[in-house]
Amino acid sequence: MEHFAQQIVGGAIKPGDLLDAEPDLASQFGVSKPTVRESLQNLASLGLVRVQQGKRTVVVEDADWDFLAPVVQEAFQQTGRGYELAVQLHEVRLILEASAAERAAERAEPAHVDRLRDLTGAMSEVTRTTQDLEEFLRLDRAFHVMVATASGNRALLQVIRNVHHFMLNNWQITTITAEELPHLTDLHAAVADAIERGDPNGSRRAMEIHLTEVAAKRAAGRRSEEHR
Repeated sequence: MEHFAQQIVGGAIKPGDLLDAEPDLASQFGVSKPTVRESLQNLASLGLVRVQQGKRTVVVEDADWDFLAPVVQEAFQQTGRGYELAVQLHEVRLILEASAAERAAERAEPAHVDRLRDLTGAMSEVTRTTQDLEEFLRLDRAFHVMVATASGNRALLQVIRNVHHFMLNNWQITTITAEELPHLTDLHAAVADAIERGDPNGSRRAMEIHLTEVAAKRAAGRRSEEHR
């Protein structure tokens, strides 16, 4: 399954192409036909192929792919398309997390606000003391998950977690510096402030500012790498 996912995502096998018949695939990979059948069904559940009764399996267009599935995300990473997917998922983050912040301002319970305050306080402590970038990023991720939790929408929380699953691999320590920690802490604190005030528009705007800055920094870093 992983092999064909990478072949499809990497473009070696294109939409409309037919995979070999199940007996031939079983022979090529040294596995049983039921194993091949199960793998093809799993690929179909990810939107990568369409299994046709009595016919060979056909590869489908990327509009049908499940981009949130770990197997598909890993295929993007392994075929050198990780940054491309990261950019698209960051756009998803901006859309979803800005809305999550807005909902959180309307629905957050006192315990949610307290937790957000604890996290921004911990960020500030790291900034003043150890400047441990890995720990700061751990707190950063926990903050965003808590905002989604405070939105009260469990489906939204799960989608955001799925997006974060891939972004974690692109949330490299080297994307931030110790000098940036005070500003990043302030950006998170602004979101927490607006949620505590019960200000939906302010919460949305604060989250949009934060994530837009992250996207701009990542793009600048990418351009710098390409020019080396």
